[in-house]
Amino acid sequence: MMQAQSSMDSHPVLVHPRAYRHIDVQPLTGVLGAEIFGVDLRQSLAPEVWDEIRQAFADHQVILFPDQPVSHEQHLAFSRNFGQVIRLPQLHNVDGYPEVQIIRRLAKDTGRVVGENWHADSTYLDEPPGAVVMRAVDVPAYGGDTGFMSMYAAYEALSPAYKAMIAPLNIVHSATRIFGSAYLAQGRKFNSSGARSNLDVELGDREVSHPLVCTHALSGRKFLYVNKTYSQRIEGFTHEESAPILAHLYDHCARFDLTCRARWRKDQILIWDNRCTMHRAIPDYTGQDRFMTRVTIAGPRPAR
Repeated sequence: MMQAQSSMDSHPVLVHPRAYRHIDVQPLTGVLGAEIFGVDLRQSLAPEVWDEIRQAFADHQVILFPDQPVSHEQHLAFSRNFGQVIRLPQLHNVDGYPEVQIIRRLAKDTGRVVGENWHADSTYLDEPPGAVVMRAVDVPAYGGDTGFMSMYAAYEALSPAYKAMIAPLNIVHSATRIFGSAYLAQGRKFNSSGARSNLDVELGDREVSHPLVCTHALSGRKFLYVNKTYSQRIEGFTHEESAPILAHLYDHCARFDLTCRARWRKDQILIWDNRCTMHRAIPDYTGQDRFMTRVTIAGPRPAR
């Protein structure tokens, strides 16, 4: 009898670095992530430079620009080259800059760090963000990295039979465990640093359905769209019927060989594709301040 392969025997398509004329692109891993050198984001960039930056972003899904001491205005101007800027309801903004929002944890803060699970941002929305442009303002001397995972690679590592099985499925998403009734039922209050405390519970409990397997509007590649933070169940399935499939996908979408790790440095700019990647905070900087600002980019509704 032929023995079935383990999912760990199936490896994703690796990144194939291309030649660039105007920027220096250094991949972080063979699956996703790259550092980009040779540009000053405080300056106006030529169209051909932007073409290469966008190509690197499409190829690597997460791109980092070290040593970019930009202002809030420059952060916004750079971000708008990736699409329309939007605001998320659960985050505070920088005074005077409503589109520049705050991610902050103080040295005195205790308890869990928001975002410790693998997730994509705000998948409970009808049109979740397409990308996020993050700036490191004040970072710990060590710790506080962010892990990223390629959902392209996660899809590509599945067997053909499993891909066929999940192709027609939709996932129901909501923010009930983040700021809805499921969160409040724990007797806790949404009061993490940089986050709002007057959120609409009805918004948190609102449900939306997105395909489990989506096609990226720009690359045409398929990716998995599911995460432990917002995904509730498979549409049309009971929770009990959904549980084993979702548990397998959550385990599969935490494979170390499908990830990269971004170490934050002061004045670093990082952009991640919020559709074909997930990310998670690494909470190993207790007793240290960490202050980031972010600009969120709109995206089309996820689709097959």
